[in-house]
Amino acid sequence: MKKVVLVFCSVLMTLSVLAQKNVRDSLLNIKAIGGHFGFHLPMADLGDRFGFGEVAGGSFFMKSKSNFTLEANYSAFFGNRVKEDTIFDNIRTSQGYILNVEGSVTDVVLFERGFNISVRFGKIFPVIGPNDNCGIHAQIGAGIMQHKIKIETYFEDVPQLMGDYIKGYDRLTNGLSTMQAFGYQHFSDKRLINYYIGVELVEGFTMNRRIVNFNTGFRDNTKRIDMMASLVLKWYFPLYKRQPQDFYFY
Repeated sequence: MKKVVLVFCSVLMTLSVLAQKNVRDSLLNIKAIGGHFGFHLPMADLGDRFGFGEVAGGSFFMKSKSNFTLEANYSAFFGNRVKEDTIFDNIRTSQGYILNVEGSVTDVVLFERGFNISVRFGKIFPVIGPNDNCGIHAQIGAGIMQHKIKIETYFEDVPQLMGDYIKGYDRLTNGLSTMQAFGYQHFSDKRLINYYIGVELVEGFTMNRRIVNFNTGFRDNTKRIDMMASLVLKWYFPLYKRQPQDFYFY
């Protein structure tokens, strides 16, 4: 997976370098493909389930000459800090252990897995930066948030947590979301250094989508407010059009 990501980034960077455009000259229409990585802090109901983790993803970005922006963004968030530790109460022994198919004590590991897909509208205010395509970038948007508890056993030897049974424990949750972002957007004069660094806030209006939670025996119809604050660094690969070359014949 790491090799695929490295090859993908290398190809995009090559395309960006080959493009012929002088960013310094004027305000530009810009289209770009972006990749990002950062850290997120779950809050509200999401903070009751998960702790501090990471975020990564990609986007397609467009900027007009008037510095208005439109961006389609996919962000996966993940981590290994799961606070909701009562999901296996119905299969634990009186001593708190989970037994495998042979009746021996086994370890079950929990992870945070989720994503947020959003469409974002924004504006770049060119108060700082080397050219008028740079500046403070404010965005608002809407989309879909989904998350669950990823459950892993070392040898897949716990019948209660195999196949479709695992769906009774993973707390699959999704719903509509809104977001706000504020940071610095940079498109360099030399086309090689194009990035964004900022803070993003996502609010998910979600519900548990499983028919039943096995530890309680009931369906959870509680409406949730899942919030997440992230510090994100994005790297952009602009897709400038190549300037035509002039040929003269005598």
